[in-house]
Amino acid sequence: MYSTTHEHHLSIHKNSELKNIKPQQKVLGCFLIVLSIAFSDVRNLFQILSHIFLVFYILSLTKIPLKTYFKRLALDIPFILFALFLPFLSSENNDKVFEFFSFSIYQTGINDMFTILFKATLGLSVGIILTAVTSSMEIIYGLQKLKVPNIIIAIMSFTIRYIDVFIDEFKRVKISMASRGYVEKGLKTLLPIAYASGAMLIRGYERGERVYLSMISRGFKGNIEFKSRTYEVSYKFNICVLFSVATLILDKIL
Repeated sequence: MYSTTHEHHLSIHKNSELKNIKPQQKVLGCFLIVLSIAFSDVRNLFQILSHIFLVFYILSLTKIPLKTYFKRLALDIPFILFALFLPFLSSENNDKVFEFFSFSIYQTGINDMFTILFKATLGLSVGIILTAVTSSMEIIYGLQKLKVPNIIIAIMSFTIRYIDVFIDEFKRVKISMASRGYVEKGLKTLLPIAYASGAMLIRGYERGERVYLSMISRGFKGNIEFKSRTYEVSYKFNICVLFSVATLILDKIL
């Protein structure tokens, strides 16, 4: 049996209001907020401001250090760089607004830029919130409680478990190569790394087969069991989720 004290490196080891609520509640709540953000209309100022307020209010409940938050938000940089080019590239019916150093800027591109910046940044922030207050195994357990197919849960659980294993294995391979005189300089010297990566892929596949057969022989049926524990209720989080969904529904109806 897994214990809920098992933590992944993304999880913040701090007590917060969201740390001890049910994993399925956190997974479902974050999914609904992301869904609401994804279908929001960026031309609706109320939706933009309300979702920004909700996400950062939930972020304050998690007690994540701002330095950690901005460090993880760096994953958003490729989306930001892509979005910055859209005002110059995306156009509909040649809806040019003005020119900037002989480059035409289009209204459609500006709308697309704000859409990507708003939705990608807030969506990633919700993901940061979920991973910070929920361990990887608790996320898997929450998906199991939400009746996600067992085959998907098994694939995700094994992937999460063995990412760190492969990273450590690759570090040992590089140390072994360095001890034999390997020096990484330029593209030509990357060929040994490619050979080592291929060997690790084959070795990982064979190891996965052995682990799976070993688990089957010990009675594994695809379900993850957790030790019983008492969960708390966060009414603030529930209200934020309901408000986010209600904002989207009312906008679509009205």
